[in-house]
Order: sequence, then structure tokens, then C-alpha cells
Amino acid sequence: MNNILRNVLMRRSTMQFEPRTIRDETMMEILEEGKVLSNAPNNQEWHFTVLQNRGLVRRFHELYARLVEEKGGDTARVSMHLVSEIPVLLIISGRTKEKFVEDAAHMVFGSMMLVAEKSGVSAGWLSTAASVFRSEEGQSLLVQLSIPAGYVPLCVGAFGYKRAPATPPRVLSSEDQIVTIIK
Repeated sequence: MNNILRNVLMRRSTMQFEPRTIRDETMMEILEEGKVLSNAPNNQEWHFTVLQNRGLVRRFHELYARLVEEKGGDTARVSMHLVSEIPVLLIISGRTKEKFVEDAAHMVFGSMMLVAEKSGVSAGWLSTAASVFRSEEGQSLLVQLSIPAGYVPLCVGAFGYKRAPATPPRVLSSEDQIVTIIK
């Protein structure tokens, strides 16, 4: 099986990371390879913010916790504990005037997750996290993160080394009936 297919089949999102951070060389490889894999309309001007500063990660966590709490639910509270332990946050920002830029940012992060797996690094997408930056406090955090003027956070994800081994993928059977073909 080729490496790309293996990564696609074996990769699992995680939020349970070891506390150690990712080597700069490895993170740069993830960014460089990931950003060229997906760029559907080929018109994005990206800005990547790699956040490793524990104080700023904690600040982001506090704002994200409030956002999740407003949405409610036990699952949200459990996931918030995991977010507080993230060693590396990646914020993908883009110019929102570009067509399909938010969708493309999520595609780029998906590609980066596959590249990360190749390097032994795990990743997880924080689905609503970019909305943290729409609040007044979130705007203040944007200034601290030096996100350029004209750029808006579109996608936030986490990277780190897995704390526990990944569970093997579930093998689908013919009874799963997840595909309908209409001709």
C-alpha cells in the first residue's frame, strides 16, 4: 500500500497529546507540504500562525471554553479539557474577499493532517474555533497573534504527538449501506 493511502486509511483525529512540542523542522514540513496539496480555486493568500506559547494557548482556550459553554452539552465540556492540553495550535487565516476561501482553508488543514501523520504527528480540527476571533476579546487576541490586516482566521487545528495509540479503523461491511448509487 502506498504511503498516502496508508495515511488516509490510518489517520485518526485526536486531542489527547503528549505535552512535548513539535520540532520546528517537522512543523515547517507539515506547513509547506500541506499548503500545496489542496488549493481548489488557486486564489488563496494564506497566513499561518503556529501558536506554541503556553500563555496564548491558555488564553485561546479560555475564549474557546466560553464559546463552547454557550453552545452547551457534556461532549463540549469533555473536549474543552482536551483543548487546554494542546501543544501546538495552527490558525489558518485568509482574505475573505476570495471565493471559497473558508472551504479551501479547511481543505488545506485536512492535507496538513495527512502530512503530519507521515511525520508521526497527530492532528485534530477544532470545528468552531475560528469564531472565537469574532468576539471583542477574540479581536484583542488577534492583535497579540500578529495576524496581518485584511486576514481573518478561517480554520483552527491542533497538532501534537499522540498520548495513546490510535484505534484501528473500523472495517465497513456490505450491511453498512453507506452508499446509494442512482443512475
